[in-house]
Amino acid sequence: MSTHRAAIDRETLATALLRCGPWFCTDDDDALVAHAQAQARATAGEAAALGDVRLAYQRAARRVERHHLKPPERYGERGGLARMSCDLWWRRQLRRLNARRLEQRERVLGRVHDRAGIYVSERGYRARRAQRNRNTRAMEAVAAINQFGQEYTLAELAELGLANPDHRRAELMLRINDTEEEANRLGHVGMFYTLTCPSRFHAVWKGTARHNPKWAAGGAPTPREAQAYLRGVWAKIRAKLKRDGIGIYGLRTVEPHHDGCPHWHMMMFMAAEDEPAVTEVMRRYALEDSPEEVAGDEQRRFKPVPIDPAKGTAAGYIAKYIAKNINGAQFTRDAVDGDHLDHYGHDLTSSAPRIESWSSCWGIRQFQFVGLPSVTVWREVRRLKDEQALADWEAATRPDPEAAAILADVRRAALANRWDKYVALMGGPMAGRQAQPVRPWRVVRQDAAGTLANPETGEATFDALGRYGEPLAATFGLSVISSTGEADYLTRLYRWEIVRKAASAEGLEGLTFAGTAGAWTWTCVTNCTGAAELPPASYPLAPWERRITESFRAMFPPLFQSEIDRYREWNAIELAKHRAESDRRRAIADHESEQRAADRERLRQGQAVIAGWLLDGTMTLDELTPEAIDVLTA
Repeated sequence: MSTHRAAIDRETLATALLRCGPWFCTDDDDALVAHAQAQARATAGEAAALGDVRLAYQRAARRVERHHLKPPERYGERGGLARMSCDLWWRRQLRRLNARRLEQRERVLGRVHDRAGIYVSERGYRARRAQRNRNTRAMEAVAAINQFGQEYTLAELAELGLANPDHRRAELMLRINDTEEEANRLGHVGMFYTLTCPSRFHAVWKGTARHNPKWAAGGAPTPREAQAYLRGVWAKIRAKLKRDGIGIYGLRTVEPHHDGCPHWHMMMFMAAEDEPAVTEVMRRYALEDSPEEVAGDEQRRFKPVPIDPAKGTAAGYIAKYIAKNINGAQFTRDAVDGDHLDHYGHDLTSSAPRIESWSSCWGIRQFQFVGLPSVTVWREVRRLKDEQALADWEAATRPDPEAAAILADVRRAALANRWDKYVALMGGPMAGRQAQPVRPWRVVRQDAAGTLANPETGEATFDALGRYGEPLAATFGLSVISSTGEADYLTRLYRWEIVRKAASAEGLEGLTFAGTAGAWTWTCVTNCTGAAELPPASYPLAPWERRITESFRAMFPPLFQSEIDRYREWNAIELAKHRAESDRRRAIADHESEQRAADRERLRQGQAVIAGWLLDGTMTLDELTPEAIDVLTA
């Protein structure tokens, strides 16, 4: 194929990527928002007109599929229809589709490689920066107020958590370093593996800015399709190792090649005697696809490197990849030339934002630990820093002694930043979730006012319902399982009210927030219900008894009589409506049943008359009319 013809084909494909049924991908976000609102209105209107949830869901799903989107299937028909009738759901789906189609267009046109926009196109990088700026302004315009009157902006609270790249990198490095410590204690060995995709997933040849013909012949796969291929290879590896009874644990990182195609780096630990088998299994499945491409040089697809303690630690092996994928910050090794540069000679501080933009655009998870205990439990137990509050909770709840001892050991390790000790206390590497003694305590939030859960049946619920009418489950703390009992510990000690700040930042027109003033919202920040005033005590209470009583009253506040009366009145009205509708439907059904019985009786009488005529010779079979035949054969 000539170069000119190939360019025309690429331009045709690039243009076709923009058309997604009724939607044409564009950088105009206002047009996208308007289209999302129009689709949500149309879906909701059609559902109201049909009056049948199943049929309405099917039609809404076809509308979604016409936009080259996937309908929400795992929420049931009612939950799925609620989402497809929501403009916020449409906005999220369209923005994701829009960003990926526009970025794939840039890749097709040859604008993502080491001699142009490395890792991600310039358009995609600018779009991500603009999105981050919008998010920052939005968070600065929203305040969170807890039950003690403390007020912070969401931007300030975000800086305290893992949204802060410095905190995220520090936690990752701690977990990596201490995982190696635990592996050394167990006598395990470490391996560093690199997995790369076959040639058909690579769009551009390195250093040439020329398209790879195998990529075009393979249908121009996206980075998400390449990531799906790597996940499939990893699934085969894990399944084979499980069948063979071999366990491994460690960290998997994902980063892009210069053209946006992902590849994996894995730091894995295992028993020394299992290492040859693990390496061979990984080599087998990594080279299973298109082995002829790497004949004589298999390291282009699969590269195993033993971690030699004499040369450095596992954390040292992986530190540069962590820095490159987060914010580019690391302790540069003076003895290593070019340690501040990535594989393509770019400074890490400039490469990291582009890699983050790539990961965000394609929805690819950059880091994942394998075979290690729950990090959610680690983060939750580190909230228990107040010794007095913990003592008060245990005095009030009287937990199982063995469970309390288990939590005390886990808490001590977590607060001391000893991930290795935490791993050992949680059952060690490769322990299953059911074998771990501490788990997240998830509870469905409650609403004292009550909510109509099912309009058709009039069923009410006290479960707090979300935007789509589904119960809201949240992590409240930790559940500790021991051989003699079980205990729950509250870790969320603050409850936050999300409000829009009066003086909004410039350029926030059009921004909306789900939270409104007066609506209590549970966030990832340490939460609990607000304190209520106590009635005068009939006998003196110890300070710890008063604090615990206040906490329990705050978590389970009594209903005022006015609220009870209002709820009973509301429930009576809804029940009356439901009974009236049931009576109406029953009357219609009874009338239709009576009509069918009368029709059957008339038909029976007609059959008897015609049969009598045939028997006494008044009418012969040849004289039967079509109507008489229909009566006899009915």
